Amino acid sequence: MRLGIVLLAVLSASCGTPPQDPPTDRGPNLLLLVSDDQGVVLGCYGADSVQTPRLDAIAQVGRRFTRAYAPSAVCTPSRSSIYTGLMPARHGASGFGPIADGIPVWGELLGEAGYRTGLIGKVGAKPLRRFPFDFLSRSGRADEGARSLQWHVDQLDAFLEQDDARPWALVVNFRDSHWPFPTDGAPYGEGSPPPHDPARVDVPGALVDTPAVRAELARFHDGLRRMDATVGAMLDRLAQEDEAEDLIGFFTSDNGPPFPFAKTTLYEAGIHMPLVAFGGGVEPGVDDHLISLTDLLPTFLDLAGAERRPSAFDGRSLAPLLEGGDPAGWRTSVFGTHDAHRVEPAVPSRSVRFDDWKYIRTWSEGLRFENGVMLTSDTWPEMVGRAAEGDADLSQRVQRLQFRPAEELYDLSRDPQELVNLAGDPGTAEALAEARRLLAETDLVSDPGR
Repeated sequence: MRLGIVLLAVLSASCGTPPQDPPTDRGPNLLLLVSDDQGVVLGCYGADSVQTPRLDAIAQVGRRFTRAYAPSAVCTPSRSSIYTGLMPARHGASGFGPIADGIPVWGELLGEAGYRTGLIGKVGAKPLRRFPFDFLSRSGRADEGARSLQWHVDQLDAFLEQDDARPWALVVNFRDSHWPFPTDGAPYGEGSPPPHDPARVDVPGALVDTPAVRAELARFHDGLRRMDATVGAMLDRLAQEDEAEDLIGFFTSDNGPPFPFAKTTLYEAGIHMPLVAFGGGVEPGVDDHLISLTDLLPTFLDLAGAERRPSAFDGRSLAPLLEGGDPAGWRTSVFGTHDAHRVEPAVPSRSVRFDDWKYIRTWSEGLRFENGVMLTSDTWPEMVGRAAEGDADLSQRVQRLQFRPAEELYDLSRDPQELVNLAGDPGTAEALAEARRLLAETDLVSDPGR
């Protein structure tokens, strides 16, 4: 497999030596890039007001999946699913808990397949001892390097300089779009552009359009642009290496942005994720199959030629899709789960996406839903304040988030921002029945009501 002249041109303005045929006795180098709290806020996914030129360029020459979903809208259960190929109901790390004992994980499985493994940035799963990597360079939220382009490139250099002839599998986790957002425009070096203009940002329909909300969204966009530049700088560095001639990479996010109706919720803004594949053997184009982030570990093991592949995976390999295939029996529904996010009481929810429908079942029982986002976001108090001033539509949205309906059903083809709950509409009775059946019959999520 070769990265290809077109992709190398995107990765770096100067590609160095001409492409060489990779050794035949080793698998491809594998790269997973994960942005923190981003969701599908990328130019290549239609977010016109955010500047992400490097990832947009990669999507042009790679394969962009339009319907990829996180198993949960919180980092720890979502990342634990990436590392185990299992849904939270199986790996046990709902909320911020540890994974269960005895579950095979990313580093050990790829290590057994003959790969040198590495992680740069946030781990995001517990306990740390259960997630072995040959190279581990962690960054905490407050660490100086956590949001530094140069720090990430330096750690990549340290990883590449290791004297180890094995092919490698590297995970890089970026913190740039996690709260707190930058207040300085998120410069990343000489030539950094000015901050995003709040007047030009797109305000999601579930929020409220005020100067304070626009200002917070603009700071979020600034973080995303720095992340995009960091991705570009790391890919530029890889393009200088012979190893890059045999690279397969993926870019995704762990969950949605830290705004109301996004992170910690099972709305599209919370669990609909970007997923872009690029490199040798990846057929450029757009793919509409339903994808779960649990698919990433089975995919990496497949690409690595691993002999040990646990049969209990909830995910399945994307390798046939990377070549533009349409495997028989591909999933027709994908599930989501949420339990709690730092604030009690827990108000658990489960979701299923199928056809054009999204169904959310919440066991609220009159409980008031709160999460960490409400405690940190500038947008949430702005929404509550405007609702109190008499905005009836906004008041209903605020009420819906705080006191969750037991059932929600949305037609995503007509209502992509999930503003109109059709669960009580007689015209959608058939879709509602199907959603209930899918959620009741799956064993991929736990049922708090049982």
